[in-house]
Amino acid sequence: MSSVKFSINTLGCKTNQSESDYITKELLDKGYSLVSYNDNPDFCIVNTCTVTSKSDRKVRQIIRRIKSKSPDSTVIVTGCYVVFNREFLLDSGVDCIVKNRDKYSIPSLIEGLASRSEGIKVDVKAEVNTGSGNKEFKDAAHSRALVKIQDGCEQNCSYCIIPKVRGGYRSVPCEFILEQIKNLEAAGFNEVVLTGIHIGKYGVDFNLEDDEGKSSSEGRRASNLADLLEKIIKFTNIKRIRLGSIEINEIDSRIINLIMKSGRFAHHLHIPLQSGSDKILKLMGRPYSRDYFLKKVGVIKKSIPDIAITTDVMVGFPYEEEEDFSKTIDLIKRVSFSKLHVFKYSQRIHTEAARMTNQVSEKIKSERSRILRRIGDKLRKSYIKKSVGKILEVVVEKLDNENVIISGTSENYIRVYSPLDKTNGILKKGKLVKGKLVKVLAESTYKDGLWGRFYKI
Repeated sequence: MSSVKFSINTLGCKTNQSESDYITKELLDKGYSLVSYNDNPDFCIVNTCTVTSKSDRKVRQIIRRIKSKSPDSTVIVTGCYVVFNREFLLDSGVDCIVKNRDKYSIPSLIEGLASRSEGIKVDVKAEVNTGSGNKEFKDAAHSRALVKIQDGCEQNCSYCIIPKVRGGYRSVPCEFILEQIKNLEAAGFNEVVLTGIHIGKYGVDFNLEDDEGKSSSEGRRASNLADLLEKIIKFTNIKRIRLGSIEINEIDSRIINLIMKSGRFAHHLHIPLQSGSDKILKLMGRPYSRDYFLKKVGVIKKSIPDIAITTDVMVGFPYEEEEDFSKTIDLIKRVSFSKLHVFKYSQRIHTEAARMTNQVSEKIKSERSRILRRIGDKLRKSYIKKSVGKILEVVVEKLDNENVIISGTSENYIRVYSPLDKTNGILKKGKLVKGKLVKVLAESTYKDGLWGRFYKI
């Protein structure tokens, strides 16, 4: 068994990455070896995304590449892409198709297939506990641990296919999350990122009189996201907690106060905007107005002045006119986001928006995307510059051996570079201890972030 080799390729969101981490951890524990798909492994796992047409294209490309580079490998494909693309996968010679909610069964599937000599085509239909994926994973590629706290979405934005491929809300019980964070801390992590498909809806599927109440002690029950965050603060000692993407209308005063006062939450929130036009927001099915967004961000910034607020913005949604686009530009500048993720609208089958008339031309989408990217670059540079002269806590992530420079991510989501200091414990047996928290005095802007020196009290 120890000779079995596997590769895993992950596309898409942090939730997918968290799930891939679990699969990798389980297979490593079985004594299998993690390699590149170029090394002709016994099993090639592809954890897919289908959020845009570009995502679909990437899935098809990597599957074809794997089949070309490693023709003898058993190819296992899971994730959101498999829901509506089963025919392509079978035509491409994929060996196993695993549904989203069954992907935690992949280690057992591989263990079973590894003991067989013949190939097999199979759709996996195992029943898997939602919470079973919450096991620690420490790998050389990771410095900040991803902790999946829920799955599924029921918001049904008109452009989004995710509710159809991920299903309804399924929250991980609080006790599993607390156990995982403690294990990650023991494994050497100093930061965890709480991730999911719609984390602001954590707990809405719980009946505290039923399963959740029975499976955990009274003091560790959590009925919503704020409850969960308070329990993490109370029952774990992890040094830094970062929230994944969260909707503006789901950031309440309890969450703001925790970030402001606990001293353990990263001063960073990723809040999707999508559009600054009320007309477009309504067509998208987004649950807020531009005025609500502006007022809530104002409250957050007043409470936490140094907070980094990053966002997603979509251009070229059906019926988006110049006036709508101008309103988006205006809102972006008024909020002064620290970073923009700009996306061109992509028609997805099985969505309401794909059936809308007044689709925007690709030429206009590209031009609007270029305009917003330029604005985003200016805002990013301005935000980074404001941190010069400050002492930042940085999670160590990379070592450039040639230039003897380390780099990592600050609590306010800035890439920070510093010369290697061998006296502060970030090297162990000559190798970088990734995930360690260090203090850095930012001296100047540098590349895509800041340059600084280790700060010693």
